[in-house]
Amino acid sequence: MKKKGIILMAVLLVVFVGLAIAVKSADSSTKMDKKNLTVVTAPDQKEAQENEQFTVPEYKSAEVKGENVALKGKASANGYTDVYTPVYANDGDRDTTSYWEGAGKGDDEITIDLKKVYNVHTVRLAVNPATIWGARKQTLSISVSEDGKDYKEIVASKEYEFDPKAGNEVTIPFDEVKAQYVRVTITKNTGAKGGQLAEFEIYSND
Repeated sequence: MKKKGIILMAVLLVVFVGLAIAVKSADSSTKMDKKNLTVVTAPDQKEAQENEQFTVPEYKSAEVKGENVALKGKASANGYTDVYTPVYANDGDRDTTSYWEGAGKGDDEITIDLKKVYNVHTVRLAVNPATIWGARKQTLSISVSEDGKDYKEIVASKEYEFDPKAGNEVTIPFDEVKAQYVRVTITKNTGAKGGQLAEFEIYSND
């Protein structure tokens, strides 16, 4: 029995000594040399910040000289879908449900009567800028008339891309021409059955 007691005491002594060494070692490892200490200071951040590499720059429309005289005119069309009548195409509002959509039964035509003859030089067309309105391509041409009867094509039919990353708009300059009636004819739209315009802008320097 005495022999077993001695062995037990020896084992306990070894365990205690081992624990003491481990504690001392851990304590010494937590003490750091101030010379080797790197201090990191976080910036004072009161607002959410974004990495510039992941920030998409805000789109700005190209500047067009003159006045958008379409706002003074009256819009009409050869057809429309549901409640999306041509009156929404020149109301100055691109958002919500303010847009014209053609019937899609052949070529869709929308015309703005400017009420008098202007010297016009640029047309800007847009659909709703919200990203829910995904990118689409519309094939269209532009014609003008002074009397509302005889029209002359001034911009030949071409495919234009409307992309929410670029404001969902296209700006189409052309040589200055006299016109009271300006017509856009849309023959194809990859985003809907009929042509679509939230705004039909016509610029003049008069």
